[in-house]
Amino acid sequence: MTSVSQKNLLKLAEENKHKGDLAAAIQNLEEALRGEHSLDVILKLCDLYCANKQEDQAYALIKEEPDLFSDKQVYRMYCKVLKENNFLIEALQLKEITGLELPFKVQPVSEEKQKQIMQSFKAKKQVNQMDYESLHKLNLINFTTFAQSILLEPVSDFAVRLSLCEDLIRLKLKDKFKVWVIDDLTEFVPADTLLLEKDPKYREIISAIGAKFSHNPSQLPLMIGETNLVLGSLYPKLNNYVDEPDSFASDLVAYLQQKDGRTHQKLFERIYQKLPN
Repeated sequence: MTSVSQKNLLKLAEENKHKGDLAAAIQNLEEALRGEHSLDVILKLCDLYCANKQEDQAYALIKEEPDLFSDKQVYRMYCKVLKENNFLIEALQLKEITGLELPFKVQPVSEEKQKQIMQSFKAKKQVNQMDYESLHKLNLINFTTFAQSILLEPVSDFAVRLSLCEDLIRLKLKDKFKVWVIDDLTEFVPADTLLLEKDPKYREIISAIGAKFSHNPSQLPLMIGETNLVLGSLYPKLNNYVDEPDSFASDLVAYLQQKDGRTHQKLFERIYQKLPN
């Protein structure tokens, strides 16, 4: 729903746009979204962001929508925003999800810019979300080659490794990729691998942790957070390290609370040695 005040701001923004004042139009639509959700406002603001070379803000805004697929207007805007950001990798993932051609042709950035993105990424000591999203501007060959080079670094950032694995999985690639999982060099086929949150063992362990702390909800977020760190460290090879999810969950709680991981003590020690402090 769009409120009366939002409709007034939409009208003002349209007048600003006709006068060529995109900054004022954007400001009015941003004001319209404060405290109130309106799809009409969001779609028009995404359009203005793109017109004003603020495609990164359009991406952040459209990705906040809980469902990018069922509403045709939202889906079309999402595809347009991918085009404006040169997010070819995400567009290819979207094509795999929908099985359809996108309504806009998405191109990667130039080869020169791709080289700059990869060099800059490698040079960073800490990677933020925007740094990572810049990799989606690469072409498929550069992305897969670069992803493999990062996954072969034993000290690669935990979150980056997890994100790269899941991006390769969303692309449904059938090639084998090598990856360090704690101190073990292993390999996986993305097309044959589930995303972490869809892995049955991940779900069982998270469920077991939830059950253990149902009587103590204040501790649950911390325990779920630690569990995600541990399981993410073992991804994409959870099956190699987790035999019985309930036992694993019980041992993990004992390790976190008393430093006694029982049969999984050495494994937990290896994991936490690799995690950033």
